[in-house]
Amino acid sequence: MNRQVRVQILWAVSFVISGIVFILAFMYSPMIGTLITLAYIMLYVGLSSAFLVVFREIESVKENTLQKLKERKEEIEDIENAIRGKYYKKKIDTSSFKRIMEDYEKKLAEIEVKIKRLEGKDKGE
Repeated sequence: MNRQVRVQILWAVSFVISGIVFILAFMYSPMIGTLITLAYIMLYVGLSSAFLVVFREIESVKENTLQKLKERKEEIEDIENAIRGKYYKKKIDTSSFKRIMEDYEKKLAEIEVKIKRLEGKDKGE
């Protein structure tokens, strides 16, 4: 269960508990119950706004990170193509070419895994 789902469950549980407090407050004292109700309404409007801002910020950070990873992936692919060109023009020997390509392939694989995680593909979301 990811962090967002846990926070949403926590928020829902606190909402239910607050509902129970509302009922108890009205049962025992209508005047205090009204004041508590107004206070809770203001609290929940504030909390709801805060949660929306936090969720939007989390999504924004996720999208920025995803975009940077995709840009880095393209850079590595361009570098690999340039290295292939140098190898075919005999500017790089075979052992150096293999070593360099292995390094860039590792980096590329790491980036692809990170991209899949951010996109939620490995969790089936």
